[in-house]
Amino acid sequence: MDQRDLGVYISRILSGYYIFIYNNTRYKLIYPNTDIKYEAELYALEEFDKNKFNDWISEEDILDYLINMGLWSYGGDNNLKKIEDQIENLKVDLYNNFLNPTKIKTIKRTLSNVKASYNKSYLTRHSLDQYTVNGYVQSLKNNYILINSIFDCNNNRIFSCYEESDYRLLNELSLAISENIIDIEVFRKIARSDSWKNYWSANKENLFDRSTINWTDEQRTLVILTKMYDSAMEHPECPPDSVFEDDDMFDGWMIVQRKENEKLRNKNRTEKLLEGKKLDKAGEIFVMAQSKEEANNIFDLNDPNSRHIIKERQMVLSKSGQQINETELPDVRRNLVMQSNQQFKNSRKS
Repeated sequence: MDQRDLGVYISRILSGYYIFIYNNTRYKLIYPNTDIKYEAELYALEEFDKNKFNDWISEEDILDYLINMGLWSYGGDNNLKKIEDQIENLKVDLYNNFLNPTKIKTIKRTLSNVKASYNKSYLTRHSLDQYTVNGYVQSLKNNYILINSIFDCNNNRIFSCYEESDYRLLNELSLAISENIIDIEVFRKIARSDSWKNYWSANKENLFDRSTINWTDEQRTLVILTKMYDSAMEHPECPPDSVFEDDDMFDGWMIVQRKENEKLRNKNRTEKLLEGKKLDKAGEIFVMAQSKEEANNIFDLNDPNSRHIIKERQMVLSKSGQQINETELPDVRRNLVMQSNQQFKNSRKS
């Protein structure tokens, strides 16, 4: 993105409106304020009540429809979640190897392919959402907002009211607008740019000529991202500039920090849970849970190695189908072997 494009984007975001040209005609999209958004929500609610008993595809039936059309499988949702986890892990790998250019290229190729796979699967999974009552009502709400937000160059509304609108023109203008939405990658480049930082540093508390509640979505997005980078700059383990400049690598750094914070929270929760208990040198601690949710929370207090041991033991017990001796547990066996080896080494030294 060159300086001219950057300047246009920043001016557009600061102004709170977007000028575009369609069929040689100049239009202005003035982003809706809270009044218009509220009216749109009320309109959507009214339309939902009118249409909810019509013959729509239900949210629950979408999966069956997709499977019957050969577009999805019953394990598709789990696979989609696995791809999300894979993307997250690849971003962490990217950050962990930020000093290794060769490894970075390999990870980036893999990450690009996995992202493409995820996007394709995600679009397929949600391809029928528009045929649900919620999808229909959402489109009505979007149209209501657009009808009240599109003006000519003299600031006159193009559409006088919802009922008498030219829906062909509305759809065409909607498509023109959607083709020029600012991507999140562009927002992040703007947030890191010196041109934007000059505005931000000068008056970050009162940057736009409106109250915070009436900021446009673009203004809100840019401020959130800018604060994100500011927080990273102030972090005790602030990453190098090369990480800031690479979105995926920076995401990897944030994921690492998030997991470290989770570990710290789990440690604090564990200490609070066991506060006042006489544990001496206990190797394992059993805590009674009052519900499945509480049991899951207690399980999450274990570190990854402990979780692996628990799952390993559960697998052995389920296969056995009967009580087994503690010494037959895989982790106990490993510990006994290690102790035996250590004793052997110590005896050789004496």
